[in-house]
Amino acid sequence: MDCEKIKELLSSYVEEELGEEEKLRFESHLESCKDCKSLLFSWREIKESLADFPEFEVSEELLSSLYSLPERKKKLSHLGDFFLHSSLQPILASAVILLTLVSFYFFNPERALISKSLSRNFHLGYSKVERLCVRAASLTGYVSGYKDYLFASLKNIAPFAEKEQENKIKMED
Repeated sequence: MDCEKIKELLSSYVEEELGEEEKLRFESHLESCKDCKSLLFSWREIKESLADFPEFEVSEELLSSLYSLPERKKKLSHLGDFFLHSSLQPILASAVILLTLVSFYFFNPERALISKSLSRNFHLGYSKVERLCVRAASLTGYVSGYKDYLFASLKNIAPFAEKEQENKIKMED
C-alpha cells in the first residue's frame, strides 16, 4: 500500500471498519513508514481529545427553527435561481461586458475622440466589405463566361463520367 491509500483508509482503520485483509496490509505499511505511523498517532490523539468534549442536548425550538431555514431560503431564492441558471450565465456575462464597455464610453472625458475613432474604423471596414463584394461580383461575371467549359471538363472526370453514363442508361430504360 502507498501512503495516499493509507491516508484514505485512516479514518476507517481508527473506527475499526476495515476488513481483515485490508487491516493487515494497513498495519504492514505502518511498520515500514514512519510518516504514516505518526499520522495515525496524531489521528488517535485528536479522536481521544474530542471524546472529552461534553455532549449537549439541542432544544426542540432550536431544531425546528434550523429545519425551517431551507424552506425560508427556498421562498426567497426563486429569483436568484433564475439568474444563476447555467444556461443564462453566458448571456449575463455578455450583458455585463457590454454594459462595462458602454459605461467606459459614456463616462470617458474623451468621448468625442472615441466616437471619431469608432466612426472612422466603421467606415474603413464598410469600404473594405464593399470592395470585396464588387470583386466577388466581377469574379462571378468572369467565371460565367467559362461555365460551359467547366461543366464539360467536370463531366470528363472519371467519377462524374460514370454517374452520367448511369443516368443515361436509366433514362433510356
